Amino acid sequence: MVNTESFSIATLIYARLRRVSGRVIDAIYLSENSDYAEHVIVLAEATRDPELLRLVEKFKDVFEFSSDSNISQKAGLQLKNNDELMKVEPTEDDIYRAQVSHHYIGALR
Repeated sequence: MVNTESFSIATLIYARLRRVSGRVIDAIYLSENSDYAEHVIVLAEATRDPELLRLVEKFKDVFEFSSDSNISQKAGLQLKNNDELMKVEPTEDDIYRAQVSHHYIGALR
């Protein structure tokens, strides 16, 4: 059974996370499953968006997490991994694949 308050906050997190990072989450599952909620919280905290962080704190209060420090550690590791990924330069092959000209529709024109 879904708590209406946690579901309400989960839908706000869904909308904001999609706007900020393009990630799509399951709001119903977020309000039901604590493991999934921890994963989404890590993703949300890694964005560093102030509104999203406010919603996450509100969600933590409603969902009553017992391991806040564990979630914060996971968020720190996720942020470190994201920073490392951002340092990787794309290869010429990556750039070629990103171009439209090799796609089927682009090739027809």
